[in-house]
Amino acid sequence: EDVEPLFEQFSPTMAAARLSTFASKVTTTLAPVRSKVVESYSKMMADNAQYVVTDAAVEDKLLKQWFYTKMSKIGPTMKAADAEAQLWRKSWDNRNSATVGELSRMALFGAEVVAWFAVGEYVGRGFKPAPL
Repeated sequence: EDVEPLFEQFSPTMAAARLSTFASKVTTTLAPVRSKVVESYSKMMADNAQYVVTDAAVEDKLLKQWFYTKMSKIGPTMKAADAEAQLWRKSWDNRNSATVGELSRMALFGAEVVAWFAVGEYVGRGFKPAPL
């Protein structure tokens, strides 16, 4: 029963008038922001005009060049990662003969990793403490 009066008060012309008023307020409010954005964009494009490709054939090749350039770096990266993994395996196999300095460095590294995860969780919650 309480819902009907709300619909009786609603009229499309009233809604259109309110929408028009809202749109004009938004346009007026955003006008200075828009001019700053357009000015900043124009300056950026003028400063970097040398990097803009105007030839359509070259433009068509750019995406493939970028993609295959990135793909060509996978092999060396995988080799470096494999070498790093071998060092970690060797270090793990010799963990019983590690010095106190090496063990303390490993403990500090582990604590740092845990701390970064904790910071990430805190930030992810919007800087609110964890619920108990």
